[in-house]
Amino acid sequence: MALGDGYRVDPKSEPIGTLFSYAVRQERRGETDLFDLVLHFVKVNFRIHLSSVSFLYTIGPELFTQASPRTIILATPHLDLERESLSLVQDLVPKWVAAVSVAPHTEDVSRDVVDALLQIATNPDLRPLIPADVWLWLNERPSLPSESRGRLVWGRRDIFLAVRGLKNIEVLTSYLTLVWPMDSDGDFTETQMSVREDFNGIGAGRHRAELIQRMDEFLGESDWEPGDYRRDQHEEVKRILRELDQEATEILNRAPQFYLSQPADPSWTCTESRSTFMCALPLPCP
Repeated sequence: MALGDGYRVDPKSEPIGTLFSYAVRQERRGETDLFDLVLHFVKVNFRIHLSSVSFLYTIGPELFTQASPRTIILATPHLDLERESLSLVQDLVPKWVAAVSVAPHTEDVSRDVVDALLQIATNPDLRPLIPADVWLWLNERPSLPSESRGRLVWGRRDIFLAVRGLKNIEVLTSYLTLVWPMDSDGDFTETQMSVREDFNGIGAGRHRAELIQRMDEFLGESDWEPGDYRRDQHEEVKRILRELDQEATEILNRAPQFYLSQPADPSWTCTESRSTFMCALPLPCP
C-alpha cells in the first residue's frame, strides 16, 4: 500500500502506525494513556516497531513539528532508523536533540535517550549531529533491555571510537561499564590501547577501580570453560588496569610530600591525597 509521496508501507504495520499517529495527537493534548499503551505494546512485541519514519512523516508530521519532547524521546528508540530515508532521519535527529536538552534525568528517560543515542551513533552521517553534551547521558548508566536496538549495537567499534574521541574519561568509563562484554565487532587491540592510554596516571584511579569492578562482575557471571577467549581478554584488561594502578602508586611513593594541617586557601583541597590535606610534588596543587 502506498501513502503520500509514494512511500510504501508494510500492510502489517499500517494499523499500529495509524493508531500511533492518533495517539500522538492525544498526547499533545495531555491525554497520555493511549500513547503509553501503544508504546507498551511495541516494547512487549519488540519485533513490531513503530512503522517507519517515512510513514509517520506522511500521516503524522506532528511527530516532527508539534510533538512534545516526551513523545519524541519515548518514540525515537523504536523507529527503524537504519532503513529510513537519510533526509527524514536527519530532520528527526535535531528535534530529538532539542527534546533531550529539556528532558528530566529520570531512569526511564535515561534508558530511552541512551537507547536512541546508540542507534543514531551507528550512522556516520548522523553522528556529527550529536552534540557533546548529549553523550553525557551515558553517565546515567541506564540498564537497557536485551531486546533494545541500542543494546544490539552498543559495542560496535565505530561507537567506541566516537566515545573515545570525546576525550572525556567520565563518559568513556560510563560507556565501557555499560557495554562490557564488548561486541565481537570490537577490536580488542584498540580496547587495550584505550585502557593503557586513557586510564593511566594518578588522576584516573577512580575510573580504573570502576572498570576493575565491572571486570570482576563479568568474570563472575558465568561458568567459564578453560581457554574461553572472552574470559582471557577480560582478564587481560583487568591485569592492565592493576598494572596501571601499581605504576600510579609507585609515582606517589617516589614523589616528595608535604602535609598541611589546613589548606592555605579554603577554596581548594588536593583530591589526590593520602590524608585530608596532602599534595604530591612535583604535581601542582590548584
